Amino acid sequence: MSDAVGSVTVMSNSPLRAFVDESIAMRGEAQQEYLLCAALIAEDACVDTRLSLRRLLKPGQVKWHWTDESGSRKREMIEAISSLGSLNVIVTHLDAQRRKVDRYRRKCLETLYRELASMEVVDLTLESRSPAQDRQDVAHLTALRHAGLDPRLRIEHLRGGDESLLWIADAVLGAVNAYAKGDRSYLEQLRSTVVFEARTPDSLLPENDEGP
Repeated sequence: MSDAVGSVTVMSNSPLRAFVDESIAMRGEAQQEYLLCAALIAEDACVDTRLSLRRLLKPGQVKWHWTDESGSRKREMIEAISSLGSLNVIVTHLDAQRRKVDRYRRKCLETLYRELASMEVVDLTLESRSPAQDRQDVAHLTALRHAGLDPRLRIEHLRGGDESLLWIADAVLGAVNAYAKGDRSYLEQLRSTVVFEARTPDSLLPENDEGP
């Protein structure tokens, strides 16, 4: 998987940037999965990719969001992502259901940071949640740096309406969740774009161990 990322980096001669979104979904009656996706875009392709994605907005629509869209609109987005040349990294943590998932988020972020650093991807944009939660992400990254994480890693937070490249990760995670519910069509179309997919080291195994 990492070899594919390396070859794209060499071909583009431009560093990759990561645009990260989250999702939370029930798996069965008792398990809950926290998911992160990082969409990797060559820096010199970001402007054109943003424009391509914004063309998909309906009049008056501020952002694209999987759960708000019809089946035909979802297929349109998946087809667009398939043609954009983005690469996608997915990290998940499966655990018991709980209302507060900050611990699950930190586990996924740590795994994601280490994988991206190994790919020489160090510039990350995370979708903003709230000022307090964004500060928690910054504090977490600072703590990981003190513990030996690559010091080049840096994060910023932007709202989904302000950064259309975050919509790619949103759609990929929507496709993963659709797969878990039995609709494999979206994820199968995106399969070639997924260059890394893993659970966190202490994630539970699913009750039905049949991952995407």
